[in-house]
Amino acid sequence: MVHGGYGGGSFSFNFYSTDIACGDGSGGGQTAVKFFENDLWHRVIVSGGGGGSDNFNPNNNDYMRDDDGSGGSGGGQTAQGFWINGKYISRYLANTTSGFTFGSGESAQEFGSKSDFGVKEYEGGTDRPGAGSGWFGGFASHNGNGGSGGGSSWVLSEDADIPDGNIAAKGPFFNITDERPYFFRKTDGYLFYDIVNIPGVWEGNGKLVITILDKLSLPSCFSVCYLHFSYHLLFALFTNSPIK
Repeated sequence: MVHGGYGGGSFSFNFYSTDIACGDGSGGGQTAVKFFENDLWHRVIVSGGGGGSDNFNPNNNDYMRDDDGSGGSGGGQTAQGFWINGKYISRYLANTTSGFTFGSGESAQEFGSKSDFGVKEYEGGTDRPGAGSGWFGGFASHNGNGGSGGGSSWVLSEDADIPDGNIAAKGPFFNITDERPYFFRKTDGYLFYDIVNIPGVWEGNGKLVITILDKLSLPSCFSVCYLHFSYHLLFALFTNSPIK
């Protein structure tokens, strides 16, 4: 199998058997900003990756035909699904509250999805693409004539959807057991504003621009303790002074 992009991109079953069944793409990885810890629960900005497509032979003209298995683009609060035989499938989408799993796209499986919400039917054994990663990863079609979905984007903002309780991260093969609550709260002082998501195809790593407009000034622990001590010192001098 062919590994997907860095950051949760899924694996594809890529086998070039004929000019018709001529391989596929693995899932794109996410671009993410994390604070404090390098794990999925400390992400504050996430840009989802695109899903893999079926057939990459440039001599084939399968667009909107029976063997058109285009993958969905990543990004947006709701990422794209995928195409099977030229027909768009919109039932399996990654968004800000759900998807295949937290932080990973779905890899191609021999007997359909292991997720309760994934595609259970499967068809074709030579070229099944992987799904894109994101805040939540996309779903695979598990179809030799189909693509796979993209992963969703997410930013820690005033109106961000933050799932309650523990959030399970099962990995691209749905075989990892790891779940934790999201680390940040909206009152922690790490909110982002004026977010613009620009879709496109990049060569190499993803790109991110953050502009800091205001500097947050917080009193140090030393100054707080000093003022606190001075307050009590003045109070003690006042109460112990002789009354005239």
